[in-house]
Amino acid sequence: MRHFVLVSLPHPVSTADDSVHDDLLATRRQVLAAASVMILAQLAFRAWAISGSWYRFDDANFMSKLMSDGLSADLLFHGFAGHLMPGAFALTAYNFGLDPYAWAYPAIELLVLQAVANLGALVFLCSAFGVRRGILPPLALFLFSSISLPAFLTWGPGITQLPFLAAIFWGAWAHLNYLRTRRFGWALLAMLITLAAIAFGEKAMLLFWPYAVLALGWFATGDILARMRTLFTTYLPGVILYGIVSLGSVAAYLFLGASSSKASGTTDANGFAMVAQRFLFESWAPGAVGGPLRWTWLEGNSAGWSEPGAVVSVLAVVALALLTYELGRTRSIPLRAWWLVGGILVIDIGLITGIRAGGVGPDIALAYRYLTDTIAVTAMALALATLPLRGAVETLAPTRTSAFLDVPKRVAVVTAIVAGLGLFSSFSYAQGWHEDDNTRRYIDTVQADLADVDEPLPMADGPVPEWMVWGASHPYNQVSRVLRPLADKMEFPRASTDHLYLVDEDGHIRPAAVDPERRAIGAVAASQSRDKCTMRIRQTPLQVALDGGVDGAGWWVRVSYVAGADDAGRMRVTAGDHSYDVDIRPGFRSLYLRTGEGRFDTLEFQSLTPGSKPCLGGVEIGNVVPFGDPISGPEAEE
Repeated sequence: MRHFVLVSLPHPVSTADDSVHDDLLATRRQVLAAASVMILAQLAFRAWAISGSWYRFDDANFMSKLMSDGLSADLLFHGFAGHLMPGAFALTAYNFGLDPYAWAYPAIELLVLQAVANLGALVFLCSAFGVRRGILPPLALFLFSSISLPAFLTWGPGITQLPFLAAIFWGAWAHLNYLRTRRFGWALLAMLITLAAIAFGEKAMLLFWPYAVLALGWFATGDILARMRTLFTTYLPGVILYGIVSLGSVAAYLFLGASSSKASGTTDANGFAMVAQRFLFESWAPGAVGGPLRWTWLEGNSAGWSEPGAVVSVLAVVALALLTYELGRTRSIPLRAWWLVGGILVIDIGLITGIRAGGVGPDIALAYRYLTDTIAVTAMALALATLPLRGAVETLAPTRTSAFLDVPKRVAVVTAIVAGLGLFSSFSYAQGWHEDDNTRRYIDTVQADLADVDEPLPMADGPVPEWMVWGASHPYNQVSRVLRPLADKMEFPRASTDHLYLVDEDGHIRPAAVDPERRAIGAVAASQSRDKCTMRIRQTPLQVALDGGVDGAGWWVRVSYVAGADDAGRMRVTAGDHSYDVDIRPGFRSLYLRTGEGRFDTLEFQSLTPGSKPCLGGVEIGNVVPFGDPISGPEAEE
């Protein structure tokens, strides 16, 4: 139980915070030492967690898109699937240029970004509240909550969200310095940090919410209009700069990136309420107090979803409510800090409802990858609700004593419990994540089967498993795109003689057979006897009727024929508007053809070589299916 229990964990907010007569982290050096140990412990745990990870699900979209189209201006400035993230694509392209299947590069980069976010949290807390033991509970909340772990463990969400996570603290640090000093350089630094985060993912535009809440809530007085007037008169250069950057970022996204979205959303009030219920009571609240403790792993979904159960959810909500009550009872202006986290929660719920829930349902709110930013603002709100903000016009002060908040050892015990629960939740998630590494096993199996291949194998293209890339991502879910780095071992022809292979669900390379949906009318087995051939292919086109129409691309045609030594040459096969000129080879042969767009109910065969008269045996049209053992491995060796 974590976010809010930690919120209650802060050290007493009284001005005597640093003068309470006990020896629990009583000096600045001890506080910094404790904070450093916490950060190093978290990084060590996350290094272990990410070392057992690999590219997953949305990562395969990244891989397929980049390996198919390259790093183009269109990709950088028009985005993909509704996301505008030139920085993320540029870094991904760099990693792929080194080795597209090497996990070490993204793993190190994500760990570095986590370290930058951790350091930012410490710098912000020390700058905002001083080096005091009261900053350790919110720091522990941020470090050990499981909320930010799912995004961290996978490249696509991680490289877009971790820069945002880091910018929440570093941007707020620069922003606070501007509010205190009114020096324009700090405002400029805050916007540079903001733009850097936005370059990795448009969601970082939400940074302007904590900027606005900090300024209005702690550096102005009066009603909301009076506070806004104060900001305009006192910080006019910064207001103009922030306005230009925020409005410009929104306009750039709407003009460039929004059109790339294929999402369909649930926008009615009922859909919002269902998402909000799951988001707040089954995801965020349990995660805020160390949960969810349990995860569910759905078939075909590479990420675990929060499954706290009713008891944990109720306890989490009660803990948060009691904390809020105690803060309101014993501190001045503590609850305005909840505007900081509350606004982000509402925005996130709205985004999930409008963009994701329509295709997946409200349960998508149980996926912590959509809550990553909430842990940073919750930790920040915890600090603001329990500690006086240095240099603020209005700041928090004690109004009466608290049997919990004013007793450091009790706060420390609860902090340790919440951090421990958070670590348990994180460890159980990481274990499940490691065990469900189907994408890595798939790629490793493909590479192992192709290891001894000298010449490219003729492959039937088709979708990779749904758990790897959604079918909605077509054509980026095709084997030819996802496995583009192995192009020297595979080719995807429109026509192939005798041999055709495919990648099965497990990643094995296996011979392919056509599972017929349509056949030639009156076709018989090809005979080596020229006298008994009933369907001979000559220079005059031969029309062969099918027992039904064929519509659409991606079907495979298997043509069986027999040819003598004097029949060698070329022939043309026409299916609708598509023609295939292929070699005629002596012997009993199988010719495989991939259909194009359009509809047809006959095939036409024509010999292109004078004197060549192969005998047509049969025609089958359908999907390809695995047939026989993998080309390598124990089965092949047997």
